[in-house]
Amino acid sequence: MSVHYETADPRVPVLTVCSPCAVRLPASVVAATLPDPGPAWIGLGGLQRGDVGWRVIRWWRPPRPAGLVPPHDAASLPQPRVERTVGVPLPRPSYDDLRPATLVGRGPGLTPSGDDVVAGALVAAYATGDPRLPRWRAETLDALRSARTTAVSRALLHHACDGYATPELAEFVTAVCSGEGVSRARARLLTVGHASGAALMAGALHSLTTHQLEGAA
Repeated sequence: MSVHYETADPRVPVLTVCSPCAVRLPASVVAATLPDPGPAWIGLGGLQRGDVGWRVIRWWRPPRPAGLVPPHDAASLPQPRVERTVGVPLPRPSYDDLRPATLVGRGPGLTPSGDDVVAGALVAAYATGDPRLPRWRAETLDALRSARTTAVSRALLHHACDGYATPELAEFVTAVCSGEGVSRARARLLTVGHASGAALMAGALHSLTTHQLEGAA
């Protein structure tokens, strides 16, 4: 359903070419037919693989939730209870317990579950102006320089540091903050990957439920 190209460009480390029904990562070209795996030439608004080319005819804007107000009643939020599904220890419900260095590269999946937890927290933090975002972003980028993870996950975290998300995660964060359509958004997010949706949700909820706990015992 998708082909991923490492670009060696720090602004867009991985370019994804995906079918319309695939999960759309922030830096994706959506196409009716996919290139065969292998090296390709990318530039000037197009992609060339052998004798076949793809040309961009319409641009789309990746979701980037911002200006949202986190919910005040944590008890009303959907409880993930997905640690067994995620496959990595989730951060405790503490203001300072999320440590990207302990999660990046850990867990199963094309995007390791630990990376998804961090990505969910980063996107939710950007969306709500969380004061922890600069530290989380710096620790994530530092971890990416030393930790081993997949190219696709590296790109996902690169964009999450700037608040960009898949449509499913963006919809969930927006729904939780507005209090509208939460059940639908939760169900849609949980369909992403084998464990990615659950891990993204856990990270987002950690950010949204612990934002007021600074200094709490």
